[in-house]
Amino acid sequence: MSALIDFEAGKLAELFEQSDDLSIYMFMEKMNSPIDAQSTLISEISSLSHREHSSIAKVIESHGQSALSGRLIPIALKV
Repeated sequence: MSALIDFEAGKLAELFEQSDDLSIYMFMEKMNSPIDAQSTLISEISSLSHREHSSIAKVIESHGQSALSGRLIPIALKV
């Protein structure tokens, strides 16, 4: 798991614990997560029995919804 996904998972864990829906959507926007994917991610994270940092990270990784993925494409094209 990358440091960025680790950070994103930690932040989402905090926001879910606070039940701050608006901040969750705003943070996902900063993650460059498409609007349609945000609902899916929120639904999957909400359905976790324990919203632990590592579980949330796995959900993010499984959907490839990290700001990291958007940064890797230009680098890969330059090679």
